[in-house]
Amino acid sequence: MKEGTAMPLMDIPSTPLEGEALRALTLGDMATLALVLPAAGLENAASPLRKPSLSTLTADGAPATRTVILRALEREARRFSFFTDARSHKVAEIAADPRASLLFYDPACDIQARFSGKAAIHRQGPLADAAWAGAAPPSRRAYLAEAAPGALSSGPVSGLPQDVEGIIPPLERLEEGRRHFALLEFIFEEADILVLSRSGHRRARIRFSAEAAQGTWLYP
Repeated sequence: MKEGTAMPLMDIPSTPLEGEALRALTLGDMATLALVLPAAGLENAASPLRKPSLSTLTADGAPATRTVILRALEREARRFSFFTDARSHKVAEIAADPRASLLFYDPACDIQARFSGKAAIHRQGPLADAAWAGAAPPSRRAYLAEAAPGALSSGPVSGLPQDVEGIIPPLERLEEGRRHFALLEFIFEEADILVLSRSGHRRARIRFSAEAAQGTWLYP
């Protein structure tokens, strides 16, 4: 089973797969589903697939999981991209240990795709600059926050300066947030795809490389 043009295109099922549709799944279908799920999240901002869960490792080796917003998927490069605050804990965690995992789940079709790989942070340079240039004003405003994400507060706060609270300020004011902005890049090496069904689940592991994607069936 090879990755690329030979891999059939597929729409995400609107309901859980049952019966013949489930039994007809091939390893090629499973590999395609793994990539179609995040692609659907990019196309539909309201989809839960737009907001996967990213897990990193803390300094003491414990897992840390949070919701992130998918900004880009480059299939050939096997790369997901996200925006993040350069002061956040995950940035320090990735700097110390780049191993990470990413979980997508669609409740409508009951399909889960879990990707494993390595993450990297870009604060400066062409990739970060291009990402900042493409960020919408509401996204840029978040990086004007006065303290790092997770910092202690005496009460509930948005973290935004008073002059931008509840409004989108001019671009020159938004530009002040650039110093806190970073691009998080996740290069995936493997996907674990699980199709949940009353007829009997299906699960496969897909290992990606520049040349091919190798699939193996797993017990669910």
